[in-house]
Amino acid sequence: MKKDIYQLKETDEDYPKLLKEITNPPKKLYVKGTLLKDELCLAIVGTRKPTSYGIEVCKYFTKELVNYGFTIVSGLALGIDSISHQIALENNSRTIAVLGSGLNKITPSTNNNLALKIIDNGAVISEYEPDQDATPYNFPQRNRIIAGLAIGTLVIEAGEKSGALITARLATENNREVFAVPGSIFSIYSKGTNKLISQGAKLVSSPLDILEEFYWFKEKIKEKTIQNLSSDETKILEFLIEPKTIEELSLLTNLEIGVLKSILTEMELKNLVLKRLDGLFQKIND
Repeated sequence: MKKDIYQLKETDEDYPKLLKEITNPPKKLYVKGTLLKDELCLAIVGTRKPTSYGIEVCKYFTKELVNYGFTIVSGLALGIDSISHQIALENNSRTIAVLGSGLNKITPSTNNNLALKIIDNGAVISEYEPDQDATPYNFPQRNRIIAGLAIGTLVIEAGEKSGALITARLATENNREVFAVPGSIFSIYSKGTNKLISQGAKLVSSPLDILEEFYWFKEKIKEKTIQNLSSDETKILEFLIEPKTIEELSLLTNLEIGVLKSILTEMELKNLVLKRLDGLFQKIND
């Protein structure tokens, strides 16, 4: 693993491919760790002061997304950024932190240890000279790199003037997907995310809502769903060679109708079965 700072120029073969495609890519990047040219990245950004809801949402989405092969990109800030980095590391996945300062001036300094862990399993990068201090101007600038490295940006809790909204705007301007988790209308930390949704960002309540936007994940989603079937779900699918009523399924599976209704609802959400207008349940084959 590379511990020393090295430099990547825009003209270098190993420069990240997606980052080259944005309107104003950095001419050079300073890197600690390993940056991969064709890495599949998703950005996760949000408030520095998440609620308990925001924390749980961030943990849930990050864990699922890295399990599908995403590298998480964020900004090493307190709150949502740090949580997404940490959960990625806890799940033995790569993560990339983009700084608004030089690599010798980790900001915030309380995240020094987290930065060291990221270097061991990903990269900490910056376009600024290694000894440059952070300035308020630097952070909006670095947000274009966060958005530029990723095929999409997920915003989890953001106030009306959050820097996360700048990242989302830059993602949109560079034709990348923007996703937002809805929050309470009474929470100041959800005003930004709710506004993004009203402006066209995709509302997401599950990691599958993100994955389904990228066609190459659809088969992976199906495979993982099948692998994680319960014994009851497997049994139901075996009897759905032809469409059946819930009463017929109850007799065949020896499951009470109340229990069966609950299982079938879960299977509908997993896109395994469909309840037709005539009341019959049928297996979804593709």
